[in-house]
Amino acid sequence: MQNARTTAVLAAGILSALAALAALRGLPLGSVLFWFSAVPLFAAGFAFGTGAAAQAAAIGVLVSLVSGGLSGSLVFVLLFALPVSLMLSAALPRSPGAPLALAWPFALLALWPAGLLVAAELALSGQPGGLSGVLRHAVVQVLERMGPPPQLDIAEVAGMIVRLKPLAFALWFALVMATNAAIAQRLVASRGLMSAAPAQWSMAVLPSWYWPLALTAAVASLFVPGEAGFAVRGLAMMLAVPLILQGLAVLHVISRGRPVRPALLAGVYIGLVLFFAPAALALACLGIAEHFLTLRGRKPPPGTGLRPTED
Repeated sequence: MQNARTTAVLAAGILSALAALAALRGLPLGSVLFWFSAVPLFAAGFAFGTGAAAQAAAIGVLVSLVSGGLSGSLVFVLLFALPVSLMLSAALPRSPGAPLALAWPFALLALWPAGLLVAAELALSGQPGGLSGVLRHAVVQVLERMGPPPQLDIAEVAGMIVRLKPLAFALWFALVMATNAAIAQRLVASRGLMSAAPAQWSMAVLPSWYWPLALTAAVASLFVPGEAGFAVRGLAMMLAVPLILQGLAVLHVISRGRPVRPALLAGVYIGLVLFFAPAALALACLGIAEHFLTLRGRKPPPGTGLRPTED
């Protein structure tokens, strides 16, 4: 068993780092592999525990440092090694065979990007315009190199892109982490190696303190101006992402077995594509309502962050 654990840890760290570096080096299909870089780390944790995942992450950091330099290593640490280790530490139970606790990992889908946003804002506070100024300058340069039509207002387009970047990053991060964790759980569980009882991800529920935090950020974003306003608005958009996902999960669960399910879900996803702001707001409100109405079933065991289905 010890040999299997050692082999799995080494393989997980190496594969995860190489998948991330494939995109950074511009290799064919590298951008696809980048999206799944966290699967080996999650799999190591689900099979052998938090310590194994941390060791695999450390090996991945070393491989990325040797092969990708300091910048490649930093990307791997911030996007995969640290967040995956934190999520597994919060999710894996202390007693073998107990259910995964998903409340804190669910919240970390937004808290981690929000922390990166705050850190970047502080690091670039000495630059003109702070983080938003640096991003706007970079986007303007990219647009100018693309040779846009004369009638296009580059500054206006750049401003719109910069305003949406925090939301885009938070959506990407949440989608990648949730998908990678689900894939890893399925792979490990299919081989009978899960160190915890597999969780149904659609039944995860955010901690009770999360929605007031997100609501506070949303209200503050309406009043804070200037450079600080960019950071607060970014935080508000990032913190809304798990509530949107929770609203989607509620719809998926309560529509099971109903004839209107395909049309309902198709309409919701089309609405998210065509009318993102109002559709996302409605889903976030549904995600908040879940805390009061328990729409997906009875109250879960304390600390698990799970909502069991009805019998």
